[in-house]
Amino acid sequence: MNSLFLLPNTHEEIIDTYDEDIIVTTREGRIIKVSPLSGEPYGVAPEELLGRSVYALEAEGIFSPAITPLVLEKKKKVVLRQDTPSGRKVLITGIPLFNDEGDVEFVVSYSYDLSQLMVMKEYLGNLELEMSKVKGELAHLRNQQLQVEGCVMESPSSSRALQTAIKMAQLEVPVVIQGEPGTGKTALAKFIHSQGNRRDAAFIEVNCSAIPESVFDISFTGLDGDGYLPLAAGGTLVLNELDQLSAASQAALFKILKQPHAARVIAISSALIEEAVTAGNFREDLFYFLHVAVIDLKPLRERPDDLDRAIGYFLELLNQTYDQQKAVSDDLHFHLLQLPWKGNFRELRNVLERSFIESESALITLDDLPLAYQPDSDERIGFELDGQTLPDILESVEKKILLNAQKRYRTTTEMANVLGISQPSVVRKLKKYTSTSLGGEIT
Repeated sequence: MNSLFLLPNTHEEIIDTYDEDIIVTTREGRIIKVSPLSGEPYGVAPEELLGRSVYALEAEGIFSPAITPLVLEKKKKVVLRQDTPSGRKVLITGIPLFNDEGDVEFVVSYSYDLSQLMVMKEYLGNLELEMSKVKGELAHLRNQQLQVEGCVMESPSSSRALQTAIKMAQLEVPVVIQGEPGTGKTALAKFIHSQGNRRDAAFIEVNCSAIPESVFDISFTGLDGDGYLPLAAGGTLVLNELDQLSAASQAALFKILKQPHAARVIAISSALIEEAVTAGNFREDLFYFLHVAVIDLKPLRERPDDLDRAIGYFLELLNQTYDQQKAVSDDLHFHLLQLPWKGNFRELRNVLERSFIESESALITLDDLPLAYQPDSDERIGFELDGQTLPDILESVEKKILLNAQKRYRTTTEMANVLGISQPSVVRKLKKYTSTSLGGEIT
């Protein structure tokens, strides 16, 4: 038996499972137990501390000062600051353990890096301010009917997503909403909240990836009932950027959500969580806990009906905001339908607003677009209504759109997805408008 261990059977010692700096000493000042992290603040291995006297370590400048003598003297918990040989400052706490005669038999001490504590203090201060703001807005939120705002959901894929959202609003199961940034995930979460029995309660959205691991638990549980979960009790808690969580935060979140709570949970992810699980980047237990109902939002470039309606929707909002009556030219409208919109609704609104402000007339044209979005001169559709029949106009527009799309995309399958028509239709129309060989790219 190793006499330096607190218990003869070391496999039963709970202390070995703690990810903290914990040291146990006898009343003579001899170290009999250390945790795997002990010695790290002092620049020594934990094994080098076992069996040593704290008085000797203090004389060597490793413990400056030693806490065991102070605990033995005062016979109560002592908290002090130590300066380590590496120049770090740690906050160390010593706790006495008494024997049957009332004398101190052992001293248990544990330490924290002061720099980490300052980070925690600053974050908790900001968290307190944020919670105070949330509390002040709860009454206002309860009296609002939240709707799907800032996006259009009329294409077949988004209509299916909306129908699923309506169904899930009546249930209490967790929901995962997946999609690229700007596709309307948060707006859909608000819609689910507004359509359910919790519509008059709180809607709390949390950016999970912005919470430091050291205060992840307390951010959700709170100190006096002011954590995210208590604030969302009876309402909806939205976990944003779920795919960005570290392994430690994932473990903490799973532990938190398994405990009884009264909040409806909706998770939002920009990546497919199932693929992250397969790649080993996301915990399976948390995945199966949250992955009960899943709603996938396609990017705007794969929702041509929504893109077409969104142009008019945002233009109407801009006219209301700026008290104007502006319109979009036909060639600009058709050009906007061809752009990839990697930022989805956010990018579309931003470009339209910049063009709206830039335009000096009631008609917004291609020249009002930001330079990065303007088409090359040979890509401009540029048709005139006067003197042309409708079939001629439509054929001219269709030809230029198809030829422009052919330059932008590698295959006819990609073109079909963007244009909202079938791949055979793309091939047939391209054959109609070009006399050259279609080659391998038109497949």
